[in-house]
Amino acid sequence: MQLEPEHLTQAGFARHMGVSRAAVSQWKSGDILSDGAFTLPGRKGKVIVSVAVEDVRRNRDIGQSLGNGIETRTSTEAVADEKAVPTEVQPDLLPVKPEAVAVEPPAAPTQKQPKIDTVEDQLKRARLEEQHRKNRIGASEEALQQGLLMSSDDAREQMSRVAGMMLQIFEGALTDFAAITASQFNVPQRDVLHTLKNEFRKVRKAATQKEQARITELEKATMTSVELDG
Repeated sequence: MQLEPEHLTQAGFARHMGVSRAAVSQWKSGDILSDGAFTLPGRKGKVIVSVAVEDVRRNRDIGQSLGNGIETRTSTEAVADEKAVPTEVQPDLLPVKPEAVAVEPPAAPTQKQPKIDTVEDQLKRARLEEQHRKNRIGASEEALQQGLLMSSDDAREQMSRVAGMMLQIFEGALTDFAAITASQFNVPQRDVLHTLKNEFRKVRKAATQKEQARITELEKATMTSVELDG
């Protein structure tokens, strides 16, 4: 058993009683501790433990003791590991009533506004189209330099040259055709050649007219107009 000390400071007496230093000050001002509980007059000096404990046992209201949540030790035997139990409940530990919790209503869905086609957007599209056009022109020029592409005028000129050469070869062969035919049928070669040339001119004229009509229809079908914004 640990002996109770005879004299203690007010802080030591508070620890001895398991209360706060402020509680001892309230005991002094509330006349719970008498003048005889102190070593000096005017309730000063050290606390006389035996007298002070008796004062607390006799003068302290039991309702005040329970209201503070602290059971004042009035026994002469002090338990060293006894600790004060706080009775004040922290506000953040109190149970929350369901009606106290505010539930925010879900936000209404926002309607997507149509995007406005601004002048800046139009300029961006125009610059993009211009860049695409430059890329196409650059690719065409590169293919032309590599011999992978030729202009339509050059192609038309080459085709006309080939067609003219074929006509000359075929027309020059008419003399040989006339000689073979004359010897086989025993007729004059001159008459056969004259007949072949006349028929050849008719065929060539008909083919030329037909091709001219086809080209005229093609030009009509491919005619178009381009409108430029002012």
